[in-house]
Amino acid sequence: MLREKEREMEKESFPHVLHKHPLSLIPNPAAETDNSWFTWCYGCWRYFLPGDAAYGCSQRCRFDLVLHKECMEMPREIRHPLHPSHSLTLTLQQPLYVATRSCAVCEVSLRYGQLFYKCSGGCEWWIHLRCTGDFDAAVVDDVPTMKHPSHPQHQLRFSKKTISCCDACGASHKGNSYICTICDYWIHESCALLLVSAHFPHHRPDHSLSLAFNPPYEYLRYEFVCAICSGTLPMRRWVYHCQLCRYVVHINCATNTSSLSLSNSSNNENAVDGEKYITKGPIDDIYEEIIRLFVKRERRQIFIPHDHDNQNMDGKYKFNNHHHLLSFTTFSSPSSSSHHHNQEEDDDDDDEDNSIPRSELFTCDGCTLPIHEKKQRDDDEYENGYMSCDECKYFLHLSCFNLPPHLPSLPLHPIQNHNLTLRNAGKLTDWAFCKVCGSYTNGLYYKCTQSGCYFTIDIKCASLPNTIKHAAHPQHDYLNLVWGSHSWYNFCGVCYGMITSKSVFYRCNSCKFCMCGECVLLPAQNKHRLEKHRLWLTYDAYVNRPGEFYCSSCEGQMNPRWSMYHCRDCDQSFHPKCIPGRSGKYRNIKYGMQQYVIPTLHHPHHPLRFQIITKKKRCDLCRRNSYDLPGFQCASCYFVMCMPCREIHMDAFKPI
Repeated sequence: MLREKEREMEKESFPHVLHKHPLSLIPNPAAETDNSWFTWCYGCWRYFLPGDAAYGCSQRCRFDLVLHKECMEMPREIRHPLHPSHSLTLTLQQPLYVATRSCAVCEVSLRYGQLFYKCSGGCEWWIHLRCTGDFDAAVVDDVPTMKHPSHPQHQLRFSKKTISCCDACGASHKGNSYICTICDYWIHESCALLLVSAHFPHHRPDHSLSLAFNPPYEYLRYEFVCAICSGTLPMRRWVYHCQLCRYVVHINCATNTSSLSLSNSSNNENAVDGEKYITKGPIDDIYEEIIRLFVKRERRQIFIPHDHDNQNMDGKYKFNNHHHLLSFTTFSSPSSSSHHHNQEEDDDDDDEDNSIPRSELFTCDGCTLPIHEKKQRDDDEYENGYMSCDECKYFLHLSCFNLPPHLPSLPLHPIQNHNLTLRNAGKLTDWAFCKVCGSYTNGLYYKCTQSGCYFTIDIKCASLPNTIKHAAHPQHDYLNLVWGSHSWYNFCGVCYGMITSKSVFYRCNSCKFCMCGECVLLPAQNKHRLEKHRLWLTYDAYVNRPGEFYCSSCEGQMNPRWSMYHCRDCDQSFHPKCIPGRSGKYRNIKYGMQQYVIPTLHHPHHPLRFQIITKKKRCDLCRRNSYDLPGFQCASCYFVMCMPCREIHMDAFKPI
């Protein structure tokens, strides 16, 4: 019997186990901006991308769960080769199963509300929709006409009738086809004649693409998308892919040369005033490209100290967030060289363990970023120096010294009557936690003055512009700042972490791509003590690199599509969070400000330094795990102390 699926689904609604009301077609849910539908499919648990058709409640009863068209078409009952004794029935996950059920293939827990296949014979056996792979749900019969490797269980017969939906490419068009009269399996003649292996102009000439009748599980597991149109990969359609570099495309995209223009086109509908966006990301110099521009916008100009200024008190300048007066020091002055020399000398023994290059240890106490001379600009605001305290090791970039002490409003906290004031966090205690990037800071931060509001934000995140352009999302030009969302939550397209409804994040107006605050300001390059080379932040390390990825620090398996710091020469990869002092939870902490001794607990001639602990796993006092956490480490031996123990023995600490 010939089927007319596509035409029927566009006109009618269909009952489904997901919901009490019939489900009807939603042509392009990813393009809708009113957040009336969830952003991922409750069948395969993948994002909706522009162009993906979906099915939702036909009654619009505030039920916001949706299914991909393909997931809607999944049969109610199948047989699977891993469990051949019984058939599997399409089932909706209930709250009772949340903690106890996991997929028999990928061993990942079944989520509440997710569709899955369950053994109809009473066995404790479950499987995700996307883990089903190639299965046989047909009644055995034999009508031999032609064999095709995509359907080895039965033979196909040639037909001149038009089919409504091809099981190979998912499209419908007039022309000859091959059908299985037993299984209702249909493929276009052009799809049936596709080469099993071929070279295509949109991929490397030395790499051939292989035809797969189901996307390899790895692509579904890591949520790969078509390399040409960036569309969702189907679970049961054919794809062409490169086994060497994980390049995968829809078969129609691979064979249609006109589709190549889609991968090179850009959407400029979000273009805004150039003063408010970053030309590219990740950011090479956060101070120059973020903080300095923010201060310039807020203060209209950056104050450069001069001898005749009213704020000048015998060559000193007052800064409300420091208890001493500050001096302006030029980069060419002898005192500047002395500061560099003393700082390098203090941290000489600590360079390798703390994973921070010696040249970067001359650090600003405001933004916790390195202070170094920039190339001279043509404008009048060239920063030829910095602010420093002669009585203690306190340094500030000139722009950090010029930060507005009060902010009546901020796009990241746009609540009426919620003003922000500049504060100084404690160096060893009372750190501030940034609500945007989820990191601690012992530098300058802004705090809401409204009673009962605990919003805090470090000055890097406070300086973020309204719009950015980022390499993590090259398909479209701009990502716009969003404070809160009407949907329950979204997912970050970089780390795939959950973005709650009250989070600050960036979102593309042309699609549903989101980027959390933690990922926006990851440094473009990094350094780890286990790797001699500089590591670059990459979002496509899997290109031309087959095999699995494992973090060289935690040794955990990595999703190849997530952001990572990767060295192609050494084939070393690191999670951003596994470099805690540079891109992890403690990336906004300034280390090595002071040396201490504890005569009652450790050798009086062995100074301790505040830094990320790397010499041993456990604290020598409490035996708690302290590795890769802030603490105190001896430069002369292997003694380490965690921060909680420092609080207990605070009276015994003596600075030197």
